[in-house]
Amino acid sequence: MRIVAVLPFAVDGIDPQAHDLAHWVAGETAWELCGPAADARLVVDPVEVSAASLGDAAGQLGADFALGATLSRAGERLTLQLLLADARGAVRAQWDERAQVGAAAQLGRRIARRTLAALGEDAAAPPATTVPEMPAEAILRLCRAARREDVDDLLALTGEFPAFAAASRALLHAAQRAIGGERMPALFAALERLAQARPDDPDVLLALGDYRALHLDEAGARDLYLRARDAAEDPRLASLACLRLASIAESADRSDEAIQHLRAAIRLADDARAHARLGTLLLAKDPAGAILALTRAIVLAPDDAALHLALARALREQGGDPARALAAAARAARLAEGDPSLADEVRAELELLVQG
Repeated sequence: MRIVAVLPFAVDGIDPQAHDLAHWVAGETAWELCGPAADARLVVDPVEVSAASLGDAAGQLGADFALGATLSRAGERLTLQLLLADARGAVRAQWDERAQVGAAAQLGRRIARRTLAALGEDAAAPPATTVPEMPAEAILRLCRAARREDVDDLLALTGEFPAFAAASRALLHAAQRAIGGERMPALFAALERLAQARPDDPDVLLALGDYRALHLDEAGARDLYLRARDAAEDPRLASLACLRLASIAESADRSDEAIQHLRAAIRLADDARAHARLGTLLLAKDPAGAILALTRAIVLAPDDAALHLALARALREQGGDPARALAAAARAARLAEGDPSLADEVRAELELLVQG
């Protein structure tokens, strides 16, 4: 899993509408980058768009790469100059994207596809789809509402332009940022209204389900996750719904149900963390199956120290292959050198293995 820090897109000039556009396109890019091959971190603090500065930012944020851009606007024409650098400050890709303001909703996916291609992850890129052009004024209104988190205007836009998914997505972003804050009740109410307007939108159902779960409404959250799973055409979204269902079952000590949901999630999207969770649940019921699941997890994420530690611990507890357990723990120790708390756990596991 590659981690890409998406830095605030800079603007050439002082046009407030251009600043709104840059803020929104950066958020759309981060949304589109998240998937089986990459995780995006949307950064708040501005950074100079240079290879050295992007590399420093990536290193400080614990990211593998950083993506920056400068947006310029000439009338209805937008140009973005993009730069992708790794944590050492080496340029991985540099290119321009151009679009009319009315077609700005296409930019996030286009940038994400180009970024993933530069990382050698073409197969994991979101499909190339053509988002219908919108009136330029609607795009500018959306960007303004998204930047200001104007819930009422975002809801109004979803009603006026039901085919324009970006408006509801901006509301989902705002809801995610509001979790744990004073605006959470207002966003909860907005999600309820959005779900009424878009009852078959799996992203909306997942977000509302998360809010219900945070408010300890297990039955309501479970119903929404089931609806999201059944409505999702994208296997990744259906898999996310299954993972949420597994979490609810785990929290209620329904381990057999959780195992079923995790297996369903894995069939939809071969995810390392899902395999690791499955392995943990299977340890008491099916030790051999647990070892297989944890092994698959480290195949998918070979540089994840926590997964190697989990495998080492499982092998020790089952007592079947001490040499393999020691090798997994040694690998975890090498990978955990930059994480003091995890390194302490690994050392403790190594001591148990050596004593055993």
